[in-house]
Amino acid sequence: MMTKRISACVLTLAVISVGVVAAEQPNPPDFGKQVAPLLKKYCVGCHNAAESNGKLMLQSFTGLQKGGEHGAVIVPGEADKSRMILALEKKAEPFMPPEGEKAPTADEIALLKAWINAGAKGPLNDLPDPASIVTPKIAPTGDLRKPISAVAVSPDGQWIAVARYGVVEILAAGDRKPVAALTGHTGQANDVVFSSDGSVLVVASGEAGLVGEATIWNTSDWSKKLVVQGHADTLYAADLSPDGTLLATGSYDRKIKLWSTATGDEVGELAGHNDAVFDLAFRNDGKLLASASGDKTVKLWDVAKRERLDTFIEPTEAQYAVAFSPDGRYVVAGGVDNRIRVWEVLEGGREGTNPIRYARFAHEAPVLELRFSPNGKVLLSSSQDHTIKIWETDEFTQLDAIKGQPDWVSSLAVTPDASKFLAGRLDGTLTSYPVNTSGVHAARPEPILNVPVVGLPADGNEAAARPELAEVEPNDGPEQATSVAIPATVRGVLRPESAGTEDADIYRFEARAGQTWILETAAARDKSPADTKIEVLHADGRPVQRLLLRAVRDSYITFRPINSTQGQVRVQNWEEMKLKQYMYLGGEVCKLFQAPRGPDSGWDFFTSRGMRRCYFDTSGTIHANGEPVYIVEPYLPGTQLVDNGLPVFVLNYVNDDDGQRELGSDSRLTFTAPADGAYLVRVRDVRGFGGDDYKYALTIREPRPDFRPSLGGRNPTIGAGSAREFSVHVDRIDNFDGDVRFNISGLPPGFQVSSPIVVEAGHAEAQGVVSVAADVEPTKTADDPVTALKPGQPNPELQSKIDFSTVKLTAVATVLGQRIEKPVENLGELKVARRPGYVVRLLPDTAQSTAANEIVMSPGTTTTAMLRLERNGYQGEMRFDVNNLPHGVIVDNIGLSGVLIRQGESERRIFLTAADWVGETTRLIHAIARAEGNEVSLPVQFRIGASGQVAKAAAAPAANRSQ
Repeated sequence: MMTKRISACVLTLAVISVGVVAAEQPNPPDFGKQVAPLLKKYCVGCHNAAESNGKLMLQSFTGLQKGGEHGAVIVPGEADKSRMILALEKKAEPFMPPEGEKAPTADEIALLKAWINAGAKGPLNDLPDPASIVTPKIAPTGDLRKPISAVAVSPDGQWIAVARYGVVEILAAGDRKPVAALTGHTGQANDVVFSSDGSVLVVASGEAGLVGEATIWNTSDWSKKLVVQGHADTLYAADLSPDGTLLATGSYDRKIKLWSTATGDEVGELAGHNDAVFDLAFRNDGKLLASASGDKTVKLWDVAKRERLDTFIEPTEAQYAVAFSPDGRYVVAGGVDNRIRVWEVLEGGREGTNPIRYARFAHEAPVLELRFSPNGKVLLSSSQDHTIKIWETDEFTQLDAIKGQPDWVSSLAVTPDASKFLAGRLDGTLTSYPVNTSGVHAARPEPILNVPVVGLPADGNEAAARPELAEVEPNDGPEQATSVAIPATVRGVLRPESAGTEDADIYRFEARAGQTWILETAAARDKSPADTKIEVLHADGRPVQRLLLRAVRDSYITFRPINSTQGQVRVQNWEEMKLKQYMYLGGEVCKLFQAPRGPDSGWDFFTSRGMRRCYFDTSGTIHANGEPVYIVEPYLPGTQLVDNGLPVFVLNYVNDDDGQRELGSDSRLTFTAPADGAYLVRVRDVRGFGGDDYKYALTIREPRPDFRPSLGGRNPTIGAGSAREFSVHVDRIDNFDGDVRFNISGLPPGFQVSSPIVVEAGHAEAQGVVSVAADVEPTKTADDPVTALKPGQPNPELQSKIDFSTVKLTAVATVLGQRIEKPVENLGELKVARRPGYVVRLLPDTAQSTAANEIVMSPGTTTTAMLRLERNGYQGEMRFDVNNLPHGVIVDNIGLSGVLIRQGESERRIFLTAADWVGETTRLIHAIARAEGNEVSLPVQFRIGASGQVAKAAAAPAANRSQ
């Protein structure tokens, strides 16, 4: 359904009384009734807005008057000198119609000549009559609606232009009294726009399926300046360049045309949309034009070059409205998918450099109109859901909603001082509202990114000091709860009293406000068949709320379902999601780790022990294909949240299976008491099962944040002059979430290793490289076939053993303000093999960096590096990954094949893009080949500097990727 620009045919039915009344044929011939049908029959097929052969358009009287590339085709009063008649009578080339086409009869040519000789008068009321539409006059019954299709306020605030069918009313802004009525437009007036200096007003109109027309009016005396026609369908949008020299028009014919406002000449066409163009917006410098279309895209155009710069493909339905922010930084658009999307325009708008910054679920029905205030502080939106919403423009969050509009608000206009805005509706009413900007920069609730945990230093004696108790039955209800002095461990049995019933054991404990406790069960780990679930309740049995999860983006699972452990999911419209956002999947909360890297991948979650990690003590479950999912922001209970049309999920203190995947099907919950008082913890089997062997132990203890470091990839064999990758791991205990730094030292001569290696906060692992110099002799042992030489190869002196006793590996972190250092098992025994068939090199791009072995960039930018391959016999193509990059930095623009060096090639330039939230950091990165041997490059130092302080860091702004 067409909603942004109400179709001319619909409004024609609403105001059919303005139709042309059929009259008796006058003498001389009438253009509309007698001449136009002949032109349509024999000429318009080749001479129309879409196919103007000879630059001649005969769809309208205006086009006929204008003529074509050979000049005028009619000379009023002199048919024998008119080129049209000469061509029809084969007296002037090119002869018309072309050979093989049906030609007019002698009587029809005579009629045309009679009309020209009589002065070649046009249609009545100076209305172009492109197809001689004649509609009967029907007397209206009841009240006649006069819908408003567009509203504009002059830059000086003096005039209001209100577009209705057949007329544009000019009102004095002060008292709303009529000043002028602009008539004579073809069909429905769908858009009105004042020039930036207020000297002219443009009205976009047209007849559906026939012609588009833009009329320019002088505001000094409301006289008609000029009329332009050229589209093959009605105009839905028009906009003037800031300097007033260019007019852009958009039509249902899918085209955008540019016109000179001085001459009315068409000076360019922008083709590329596959559906109607519903809205247009020039940027404040006039260099760029944005368009919104029914083809589900928003396009960005270079006005001077008349070419497309970029296509924003994130919308999922037709787009009805588009606007540039007054400072030219953002393009916003909205439409049938109920969203407002915000793209930042960078690097001149070239393709791939305009990231989507915000995607807001704005309304519960299609968005009809978007309008910035002149000062850029607020954005207004209207919708078919009968609401107007006001948004601040720092982060595009909703400030207010004006609900209960009596009809769709088809148009919005803001006064120059940004104090008021006008809402024009389809019921014909026009209402003014104040723009309240006092709360634009007021404090708004911020989501909880990390819930702080207060604990005690790790203590190996803590468990031994905890008292151990036994449950006392009956304890199935709050009033029967077994009292427990914590910390303690309670042993119980889930034993129903009778068949078909369930046993739920309840324990009472006291806690102070802000005090944090760890509650966990041991059942499956002790070979019990019980699958426990624990919940924390108020003393009266009510659940204790933990968080409010406000949905900010809705989506659904595509391609296939996922089980309870998978670390990846494919979802609709993933491009609008960002790293480190929380995803809510039917009660489970996960965190986005890495965006899809190709057509056969999905969003990767943060994982733990190879399974997706569940946050806020939620538990992993199975999710069906097509199941709704939401991007959510966590808030504390009681936070007042502005309604955004998406649900708010209440998350209570409850856990089935440990979300960190350490306890299997046993339960673990971190509880922070909201107030002083008594609380209950309920333990039950999630399936309702029970029996004498359904035993469990419930422990309630204070958290002791800590970590366990480990190393993967021990005992590597490394080719001389090459390197091998290894990994370091951190098991996080009791919500410890800080950085862990691994230091390695003491390698023998000829060996090098990445050090330090940092496992970032919240992450579980990082990668490093151990390398050996090219002149280190291979090792050989009796049971080591890897280093055996091929027949005919020279036999170098072989080492039997290398001493690694001096190697030291430690892990260091700050926990609760204390520096903790722990030893880690070392790399083991390293063996040296002969030189491999290829050697990988990762190097700075000399065009981007002055440092010899350092890649430098700023947050929110893209830079380049070089990947080189030294072939020592291996000739095939090879794919690569770049590992140990900081989170939020990706290898960009990899295409479908990934990072690939083709057969016969030896290097490739790669692009590294950093999200704008990546902090300052320095670390060692490396490339690894996904081919035989998995050879690794030597590490190169990678540095993220403060934004704007890196001299030669970024070749281009960050590309449109979800980091």
